[in-house]
Amino acid sequence: MGSQFERLALGWLVLVETDSVFLTAAAFAVQKAPGILAAPIAGAVSDRISRGRMLTATAFYKALIMGLLALLVLWGPGPIWMVFVLIALSGVGMSFELPAMQGLITDLTPKEMAMKAVAMQSTGNRAVGAVGSLAGGLIIAALGIPAALFIGMGVNLIGAAIMATMPALAHRHTTTRLSARRLLTDAVSGLTTLMRIPIIRTLLMIAFIVEMFAFAYTAVLPSLARDVLHVGVDGLGTLNMMASFGALIGVAALTTWSSSVRNGLMLIIVTIGFGLALMIFASSDVFWLSLPLIMLVGAMAAVSDALQWTMLQQHVPDDMRGRAIGGWVFVVGFGWMGQVALGAAAEAFGVPWALGGAGVLVLVTGLAALGFAGKLRAE
Repeated sequence: MGSQFERLALGWLVLVETDSVFLTAAAFAVQKAPGILAAPIAGAVSDRISRGRMLTATAFYKALIMGLLALLVLWGPGPIWMVFVLIALSGVGMSFELPAMQGLITDLTPKEMAMKAVAMQSTGNRAVGAVGSLAGGLIIAALGIPAALFIGMGVNLIGAAIMATMPALAHRHTTTRLSARRLLTDAVSGLTTLMRIPIIRTLLMIAFIVEMFAFAYTAVLPSLARDVLHVGVDGLGTLNMMASFGALIGVAALTTWSSSVRNGLMLIIVTIGFGLALMIFASSDVFWLSLPLIMLVGAMAAVSDALQWTMLQQHVPDDMRGRAIGGWVFVVGFGWMGQVALGAAAEAFGVPWALGGAGVLVLVTGLAALGFAGKLRAE
């Protein structure tokens, strides 16, 4: 919920202050970019310390950043570069959160239930995200951006307090002996090992393309809402809510059918569906029609993530689960380039054309995987 408040508030803030589609997309890119450096180290840390304590620390850190952002907006908002710096620092926290969360889930469940466990966590995440999207939009419209950020800070503090009550569940490879040199060695060796595994290499390549173009749609969503669908921040919140509802339906379906389908083949089909969904969504300029269409986009996005996370962790040794997700975050960290490119294309040609073009690229990626990624298709 805190993340949804932050995403809505910052996207709308940059759009209103700069009136630039490009800079709004760049704000999302700035949050993603730190993952390139932070994620491999975060994965190594996650494999070496208690994941529960790591999640407590990241929640507290995210609360601190949101509080600083709220104060900055309340006082200014000041130079836009200061907002961008804090957004980048927020991205560092996200890079540490995901490896710990996904590693903890697979620590707690048998391998044969990993898919259901990941989907269940994602279901809860998307359900709360749907509520947070609508509430965040209404709060910003009624009380302003600082109020939404302060509330998001409070939500993250509550999350930190809840995680702090969790027993120190030490996974088998936890150690208290950490050093910068050891972490760097673990991070580099983890990435090297991942790239040597053919199925992992294919998964990361697909993740790179899909994150670069498909998930970049969130970076132009504020501009799409205001300039194409002609709605305010409450309408933007509703769009995000419907995307979360679609994600909720998608992961619920994945939980139900995960034992009866091949994960690799499903990932390819979902990638194709993601591209098509983006193309159809981009063609709508009617708000009420865009709501069910963005549900489809959200469903494809959530199922794609869940499948990738599960398959990555199923094909690495137990002591590399954190580094596997860290490697994934590292790869998708390059998605900032897609967000910047999409913002530039939207500035030049319009948001619908830019978003439709991104959908075409994702569709081609899925079709290429269907034709040439035989090992993935057989999984």
